[in-house]
Order: sequence, then structure tokens, then C-alpha cells
Amino acid sequence: MIDSLGSSDIPAIAPRFERAMRLATRGHYFQFRKRNGNVTCSALEQPLPEACVPYVAHLMGVVTILAGLGADDRILAAAVLHDYLEDVPDPQGAETILAATDDETLALVQELTEDKRDHVAQDRTWELRKQEQLEAMGSMTPDAVLIKAADLLHNVTSLIHDLRQATDREQVWDRFNAGRDRQLWYFDQVRVIASDRLGPDHRLSCSLSAAVATVRALDSRRRRCGFSP
Repeated sequence: MIDSLGSSDIPAIAPRFERAMRLATRGHYFQFRKRNGNVTCSALEQPLPEACVPYVAHLMGVVTILAGLGADDRILAAAVLHDYLEDVPDPQGAETILAATDDETLALVQELTEDKRDHVAQDRTWELRKQEQLEAMGSMTPDAVLIKAADLLHNVTSLIHDLRQATDREQVWDRFNAGRDRQLWYFDQVRVIASDRLGPDHRLSCSLSAAVATVRALDSRRRRCGFSP
């Protein structure tokens, strides 16, 4: 039991992670998770509608998974910033991360950053971008592989939640540019590479395999019941 706020049993938040968390929440402040239908979300709306999930929820989910594995503050700092260079409109993003954290954190974030080719529609570059990610996973540092696997695990876990809650599961899949089949293919590819890099018995490998299997089972059940298009 915690006796007081001054108890030495309370783990301190490392300064590097605190700075990274503040930067990530500022950078992604106006961003939201993918959602069904034509729901419009605004960070100024209080309270937010249930369909409007701030993007920072994903970052916290990834950090929670890694913290549960005992990851150090360097990995946690990179995890909370893993989408900063891709998704935050900061022309000096790398310098911003370096100023807030250090070169180790920045190097991890850069390993995890894909070239989104913003001048081209995402659905036209999806396969190329994902193939590049898969190839990169083969040579990533082990710490970057951990973050990548935790990133997908949280995404798949969130997808499971949404599929189970949805009255129309097609709307859940429709929010993905790649569609159901290509998305499931990508999940499987990351799962296989993560298992190879981390080991099939690693807790993260096992959790990711179980989550992907659950998504496939939900999808198969829907099709058996005659709900496929």
C-alpha cells in the first residue's frame, strides 16, 4: 500500500519519457483514430463523441504494452513518438525530437518512420509502403522491432474491439485504404517477421499471433453467417 506521495516505492517517470510524452501529445493534439462513417471530430468539442478517439490513445496503448514487457525509458520515449515524423506537420520534426529527447530516441523513431509519399494518394502507394516496412523489419534493431510489433498489437487489439462493437463490420473495414484482405495480409506478414526476430515464444510474438488469429476468426464467422459482400 502507498503510504504517502513521498514513498520511494512509487516509480518515477524518467525525464526523457516525460519530455517525449509532452511533445507527442502536443504534436498529435488535433488528430484522431480512424473511425467509421462520416463522423467529423474536433479537438475543441467537449465532451468528444464516442466515435472520436484522440490519436494519443494509440500512443499510450503502445507504451503500455512495452512498459508491461519491462522496456526502458529510451524505448518508451521512441514508442510514444513513433508516428511523429510521419503524421505531425512539423518541418523540423527530427530537430524537434532531438531537442526534446536525445540522439538514441531520434534514431529509433527514424527506424520506424515510413516514407508516406504524401504527394501521392495513400491507396496507390499502400503496397509499396508496406513492403518497404516489411523489408526494413528484417534489418531493424531489436528495440525497433519491439516497438513495431507493439504498434501492430495495439492496432489489431483496437480493431478487435471495434469489430465486436460494430453493428455493421463492413463499415469498420471500409475505413482502411487497403481493404480487408490486404490489411489481413499485412498483419500476417508483420506477425511472421516479429516472431522470427523476437522468437516464437516471446510474449509479444505470442500476443500478436493470438490477436491476428482473433481478427481472422471474427472475419470467418461473419462470412460463415452470410454477411460477406
